[in-house]
Amino acid sequence: MQTRPKILLIGTGGTITAQKIDGAWTPGKFSEIDLLHFIPEIESLAQIDTINLFNIDSVCMQPKYWVTIAQTIQNEYDNYDGFVISHGTDTLHYTASALSFLIQNLTKPIVLTGSMVPPHVIGTDARRNLTDAVRVAAETNIHEVVIVFNRKILRGNRTKKFREVEFDAYQSIGLQPIGIIEQDIRYTGVSYFNRSLSDRPHFFDKMELEVCIQKITPGYNPEIIAKLREIGYKGIVTEGFGAGNIPIYENSLIEEIEAATDAKIPVIVCSQCAIGFSWMDLYESGKMALNAGAIPGYDMISETAMVKLMWILGNFPNFSMQEIRAKILEDVAGEISNIKSPKEKRAWEYAF
Repeated sequence: MQTRPKILLIGTGGTITAQKIDGAWTPGKFSEIDLLHFIPEIESLAQIDTINLFNIDSVCMQPKYWVTIAQTIQNEYDNYDGFVISHGTDTLHYTASALSFLIQNLTKPIVLTGSMVPPHVIGTDARRNLTDAVRVAAETNIHEVVIVFNRKILRGNRTKKFREVEFDAYQSIGLQPIGIIEQDIRYTGVSYFNRSLSDRPHFFDKMELEVCIQKITPGYNPEIIAKLREIGYKGIVTEGFGAGNIPIYENSLIEEIEAATDAKIPVIVCSQCAIGFSWMDLYESGKMALNAGAIPGYDMISETAMVKLMWILGNFPNFSMQEIRAKILEDVAGEISNIKSPKEKRAWEYAF
């Protein structure tokens, strides 16, 4: 008889563990053991052990918890064939991005999932999502951090939450799903990491906390960036207009970008378009920001850029600004492509 794969289910809370208390959904009231009992057929797919790290609403997720999850996987890495993390949906994509940087050179799947509706409510998506997540962890050789949700397998650091209550909550930006889960797991042709089992992962254990995202708006006061510098922020991600454009006349940000760069505070400029790239050399405003020291985000999602910057500053504290810039633009875990001009942009969004 063929041995079932061994999977570790790591619980962090979220709607998938919620029950209604005083009229409001309260995460963490339904344990991972309860989930397995709720879906008894899931254990025919794998030998599943559980560990509960947190019982929180994911809006309460903290960077130090990302490190705890990564350290838990490091401690158990040789004991399991894959890992599933149950998580609240609001910050699930932040955690997925963080794990893609904290755990590199993976040789096993790490799968994050959750639900939009609690398990015991009629019509819940918890049963389907958790079953699909275990299938991906047990049956595939996708050796990276992925989000499995609503039948889709999505690269964790290329995915954003688009909808607040609908089942189809997540969408990859700049990349099709890796696969679709139906009766069989069907691959779309998107390349994914598949390494030799003889390779060893590389674990990191630090994240710089003083990094933030700023959304530029008409009338945005550049002194905000000055204040961030004054109170000790080490890195800033800005969501510029359109193709990464920023104000350069009234309320110009150029001087503050220069001041931040001189203070060794990297400023990454992403696009605030829901489906957009940062092509900062297209317009005068973008070029002036580049000349002032801004770093283009290209097709990195702003949340991913923020988490990546936290990882870089935390683990490479002696990097020069040139080295920080090079690492930001390096494809570390599939989070940024080699597409550096609009002519190369794929028509990916029309495929699904």
